[in-house]
Formats: sequence, structure tokens, C-alpha cells
Amino acid sequence: MSTVPPADGSDQPPLSDEQWAAFLRDAVESGGAGAPREPSARARTRLGRLRAGVRRGLRRPARFSVRAGVQAVVPWLAAAAVVVYGALEQGLLSWARADASGPARAVALPGGGVSDGDHCGARGYHRFPLPAAASAPAPRSADPSPGPQLVLGSYGYVKPSRRVPGRLTVGLLFAPGPKGALELSRTLGGEGVAVEIEGPDGLVGGAHGVPVTWDAPARPGDAGTVRIGLAEGGGAELSLPPEALCPGYGAAAVAEHLPPATDSSNTITGQPAYTLTVSVRDPGVGVLRRSLSLPPGGDVLSANNLVPDAP
Repeated sequence: MSTVPPADGSDQPPLSDEQWAAFLRDAVESGGAGAPREPSARARTRLGRLRAGVRRGLRRPARFSVRAGVQAVVPWLAAAAVVVYGALEQGLLSWARADASGPARAVALPGGGVSDGDHCGARGYHRFPLPAAASAPAPRSADPSPGPQLVLGSYGYVKPSRRVPGRLTVGLLFAPGPKGALELSRTLGGEGVAVEIEGPDGLVGGAHGVPVTWDAPARPGDAGTVRIGLAEGGGAELSLPPEALCPGYGAAAVAEHLPPATDSSNTITGQPAYTLTVSVRDPGVGVLRRSLSLPPGGDVLSANNLVPDAP
């Protein structure tokens, strides 16, 4: 039941709905015929209370409950927070800065290895001396290599979440050739892997001494070596942090230049814009080559992302 507050702020009770209805009924009945009559004292009192209540309602705005407003908004804020968090984790949104590159000098890398920042812009630089043919597209041939070889598996840019800097990852595949077995140390001769990425303006990133993660876990009695047989082969993966890149180059942008050029039907039409070269130097390579009476090639294996030439 609603009420109308008193006009003068006295302690008189406010008008009830029934009292207000009675007032209207009296007003209608009194105005039915004859000359206007002066309102009764009762009517004047009721009218005064009504006018005072209207004026008070105009002066006093309706109350707003802060608590009720917060209770209504909180569920929507919680739902929005869940959506934004999921988008950030999936990389659809990002408030973090882009992955920073390294300086133009050699620096230790997180996770192991040293950058080639002191060779930024150099052309044809390789940590391990490579034959001239190692930097050119390999001839396409159906005949397997007679000796040990290194092939690049998948490579690209990985960023698990916005909290973890993006990295370039490269998969390595080792094979002994059609005969014999290749035995490598898990640290690859104690020197790790050397990686160079060269663009049209020279070296854009690289590192040496980079450790790898082998597909086959270490086993008791293997003396820190990995034996790669004819059937199973062997695989490993390396990770190159953004600090291994020269100033001005981002890991995501560099990764986009590593695949070969293709057309709209995904047919390869040209070589990659950036050449990725990976090389290792391990005594086990030389041992296998000598056992197969192959031409001297040293202890180095290398591979790149260039498309093989047609035979």
C-alpha cells in the first residue's frame, strides 16, 4: 500500500490509498451541480498534503542502490573476464610487447648457446666451415646418400602463451645412410648445434652451442651417446630464442620468410626469402664416413631449407 507524505513534516500519518480515493470521490460529488462551494476543512487538509508530497517528490530524486547495481553488473564482468582471458591465452588478443630481438653482439642465450649478434649483416657466415655446395640447393635425386646425413624436419614460430616469449623451433632428422650406424654424442661433439639465418641483407640471426632435445630419452649405459641405426633413424629439436636474432628482426616475421615461395594452389614457385642453415660437428660423423670409405668430409653435417634443384 503506497502513501503520500504529510505536507508540513508533522507527525501526522501520510495519506493511504483508501484516503486518497475517498478524497477524489468527495471532489467529484461536490462538483456535480450548483454554484461552486468553498472546500471543507477536511478537503483543504488533504489537498495541502497532496501538493506538499508532489513538491517533495520533485525535489528529492529517486534513491539508487549501489549494492543492487554492483550485484547486477558483477556476473557480466565475470563473463567478460573469462572471454578476454581465453582470447589472450590463444593469442587472439595481446597486451604484451612483441618479442624483442638481441643486440648486435654475441650474448649468452637463455636455455644455452651464444648468439651470432657480432656477425649481423655478414654474408655467407657459418660457425662450422662448410663446403660451397652446402649453401646451395641440393640436387634432387632418388638415390640415397651413401653416408650420414642431416635433414631439416618441421620449423617455424612457436608462442605457447602471452607470458612466454615466442621462439623459432627446428626439427632435426639424422640418418646413417644405406649402410652402417651413426653414433653421436648427446651434446653433438660438445659443441651443440650452429644455426644461421641469412636474408637479402646478410645474417639476420643465428647462434652456436645450441643444445637439442632428443626424441629418444637417455638410457642407462649409453655413455651419453645416441645410436642411430638404419631402420629407426634419430630425431632432435632445437629452440632459438628471440635474443638470437639481430636488432630489428622479430621471430614471427623471420619464420614467415623461411618456407619456399608458393602460388595460390600451394605449388612451390621459388626459394625461401631467408636461408636457414643448421650444422653439427661430431666425431661420430667422421668415424662412419671412414668406415664406408667415403671421400673425406670431416666431422660436419649440415642441412638447409632450400628447395632441391630438379635433376
